[in-house]
Amino acid sequence: MSNAIEQLLTVQEIDARIRGIERELTDIPLRKAQEMLRLTEHKAALAAAEGELKKRQAEVGRLDLESQSLGARISKLRQQQVELKTNKEFKAMDGEIATVRQGITGLEDRELELMGQVEASKADVAARAADVKREEEAILADTKVLDERADELRTELAAQKTERTVSVSGVPGNWLTYYDRIATRRKDHVLVPVENGTCGGCHMQMPPSTVHSARQREHMTVCDYCGRLLYS
Repeated sequence: MSNAIEQLLTVQEIDARIRGIERELTDIPLRKAQEMLRLTEHKAALAAAEGELKKRQAEVGRLDLESQSLGARISKLRQQQVELKTNKEFKAMDGEIATVRQGITGLEDRELELMGQVEASKADVAARAADVKREEEAILADTKVLDERADELRTELAAQKTERTVSVSGVPGNWLTYYDRIATRRKDHVLVPVENGTCGGCHMQMPPSTVHSARQREHMTVCDYCGRLLYS
């Protein structure tokens, strides 16, 4: 049965490679999703910047309309002033016009301030848009690399599975059945060496009879604690 152990050790190496390939294949969609999440974050930042720009532009428009309205108010007051009869009324109207003009000045000052913010927002939007473009190009390149890697992995996986089929063909049926059953449960090494009298899998101390049996390699020797196949 020494030959069965050697054969299963080969199968075990192949299975380890298959698991590694399958893990990497599973990881590729996750990596692509992370790339897309990064792009989504950049797009969200761009949308927020565009929203802020529109908000400031709208406020500039509102102030401009309000300023125009006050200007029309001054024109109307000037027309009314011509019809006034007394100097007192004329001066009172001048005071009202001055108050309205101060309101226009305040609106113009605020509008100038907002125009500066609008320009800053435009620059921010342009920078965010450039970020999105760069991210899209990077994701396209990265996705291409990941897709190519996935194709390589699928080819290698098929080759490893073919090699496994060949390798298990000579393994005694009872050994292979036990190996496959434990492999399904353990997802790691099924055959482990006895090291200093302990199981190489669970590291529990083995009885001398078990250690001797593993050294003889004449029959399947199984760890009473973890169920792994033992050899020495």
